Amino acid sequence: MAGGDRVVAVCDVDRQHREAAKQKIDTASGNRDCAAYVDYREVLAREDVDAVIIATPDHWHVPMTAAAVRAGKPVFVEKPLSLFIHEGRELAHLVHRYQAIVQVGNQQRSSEYDRFRRACELVRNGYVGDLRTVEVHILARLGSNRPWQPQAIPEHLDYDRWLGPAPWSPYHPDRVHYQFRFVSDYSGGDMTNWGAHHLDIAQWGLGADDAGPLHVVGQGRRNPSGLHDVFADIHVDYRFEGGVTIRLRSTEERGTGSVRFIGSEGWIQVSREAFFSDPPSLVDVRLGPNDVRLGPIDRQDGQLANWLRCIRTRDPRALNTPVEIGHRSAVLCHLGNIAMERRTPLHWDPQQECFPQDELANRMCQRATRPI
Repeated sequence: MAGGDRVVAVCDVDRQHREAAKQKIDTASGNRDCAAYVDYREVLAREDVDAVIIATPDHWHVPMTAAAVRAGKPVFVEKPLSLFIHEGRELAHLVHRYQAIVQVGNQQRSSEYDRFRRACELVRNGYVGDLRTVEVHILARLGSNRPWQPQAIPEHLDYDRWLGPAPWSPYHPDRVHYQFRFVSDYSGGDMTNWGAHHLDIAQWGLGADDAGPLHVVGQGRRNPSGLHDVFADIHVDYRFEGGVTIRLRSTEERGTGSVRFIGSEGWIQVSREAFFSDPPSLVDVRLGPNDVRLGPIDRQDGQLANWLRCIRTRDPRALNTPVEIGHRSAVLCHLGNIAMERRTPLHWDPQQECFPQDELANRMCQRATRPI
C-alpha cells in the first residue's frame, strides 16, 4: 500500500460484504494475506494491527472506538461521532484519558476541500465584518414509508451482531446496510449525515469548537408510517453567545449542501462545488501576516493521510478533527433532532451539556443500550 501501510484484516457481520472487502484488499496487495473476521474484537486482539478504521452504521461508532482505544489502537471513525450526546462526551473523556489518536471523518476540514478552511479563515479574521447569521443548507431525505412485515434473516448476515447495542427489532432489509440511515435506532438521519459535515464548518467559522449554542428551536417532518422515522423538511435555528444564529434548512433534492456566512460587510458561501461571495473580491483576499490561520499549520494532508502521519509522530495535537471537535459537531446535529422532537424552544448549556429547564429533553441525551 501507499506509504508502506498494509491492510492486514477486515471485519464485517455480512459475509458477502466481508468477502468482497477481502478480495479487494488481496487484489491490491497481490497476495491473500488479508484476514477476515465477523467479530471486531478479534481484530483488536491482533498485535500486528497498529490502527483501525471504523466505517459502520452510526450506532456502532462509539462502542467500537472505545474498545479500540482501550486496546491501544489509533482510530479513524466516520462521522457522526456518536448516536446520542452522552456517549460522545464519555468517549471524549476516554480518549483524553488515554491520550489516544482518534480522527473523526469530518473531511471538509482537510485538504480534500480546502475552500472550507479559506472561508472560515476569512470569517474569523473579520473580512465579512461582524458575523450575524450562518445559513446552512443540507440534503435531508425521509426514506421509505412503505408497509413492512418481519422477514427471515439472510443466511449471510449475523443480524444480532449487526444490531449490537441497539434495541432488538425484527429483521427487514429496510433496516440494514445504507437503509440504517433512516431508522432512528441506528442513526439521526440526514440531520447527522449531511448535517455533521456542514454544521461542522459553521462551528469552525464561528470559532465554537469548544462551545455550542445557548438556544435551539426546530421543526421537521417524519413519515406517518413505515420503518423509516427520521426527520426531513428541517428548520432548526441555533443562537450562540453574542447573538449569532445558525439557520439550518433542508431540501429533499439532490446536492451536497452549502454554508453561507453573512456579516455586516458582506457574505461568503462555500460548498464542495463552489466558493463565492458578495462583494466578489472577498474570495480573493490574501490573509495578512497577523491574521488567524486555522491549524494545524500544515493542513496539506487529506483526512486519512493526516491521521496516519499523527500515528507515526505519535502526536494527537496535529489531528485535523480530533474527538472533541467531532463530538461538538455531532452535538449540534443531536440538538437539532431533539428540538424537532420537542417542538418547543430549548435552552442549552454547552459546558454542562444539558437542558437546564427541560428534563424530557435531557432524557433524549442518553439511550438504553443492549450488552455487547
